[in-house]
Amino acid sequence: MSIGLVVFDWAGTLVDYGCRAPLLAFLEAFDQAGLPISEEVARRPMGAHKRDHAREILHYPEVAARVRSTLAREPDEALVQEIYEAFTHRLLELLPTYAAPIPGAVETLRRLRDGGIAIGSTTGYTRAMMDVLEPVAHAAGLAPDALICSDEVPQSRPAPWACFRLAERFGIYPMSRSVKVGDTPADMAEGRNAGMICVGVSESGNEVGLAPEQLAGLDAAGRATRVRAAEARLREAGAHAVLPSVAELPAWVENETK
Repeated sequence: MSIGLVVFDWAGTLVDYGCRAPLLAFLEAFDQAGLPISEEVARRPMGAHKRDHAREILHYPEVAARVRSTLAREPDEALVQEIYEAFTHRLLELLPTYAAPIPGAVETLRRLRDGGIAIGSTTGYTRAMMDVLEPVAHAAGLAPDALICSDEVPQSRPAPWACFRLAERFGIYPMSRSVKVGDTPADMAEGRNAGMICVGVSESGNEVGLAPEQLAGLDAAGRATRVRAAEARLREAGAHAVLPSVAELPAWVENETK
């Protein structure tokens, strides 16, 4: 198999180990609205357009019930917009703090390019969000060849449109010659719907959901339990393979192309 294109997610995959920035922004936005939620609830829709993410949480039965009982209103589009705006305001403040490349990410992009592979990226972030994050990541050496944001396509994940646009841009077909790399079930669904090979990343991403120091603080059994659960969720969502992080991707690509 000749791989011509690799499409990366951003938070939890290329930057922001543990996918912390969007988590913290959603926790604060829902708390500000009078609807505190747990980290587990905040993380469930991760990878989607952030307005869709807010909407999905509001429509979880347990959250919708609290909207009606606590706020005496409906979990409607007006509330979605209020939470999304609060989330966006806070996220734009947090993004520079969580823009550091995940260990091995810069070297991974270099090795793939050296192998003649195009580097694309998609994200649940909007262009305005990436306008804050991207320059900081670029300054640290992380620069994909192309980026499609969630508000630049008719539908964001799990729809495949962003991946199709990247394949068209680089002239890579069939889609089975392209690989989607991400840390969420939404990433895997996006890649599957596009007919791509899907590679999940577990330890660095949303499904484990821990900063490096938190992960390092776990004993071996606790770490293995969290990683296995993350791997299972990614495989259930369609991952063909799951790696600890993008640092292991070049070796995986080399093995697949033998």
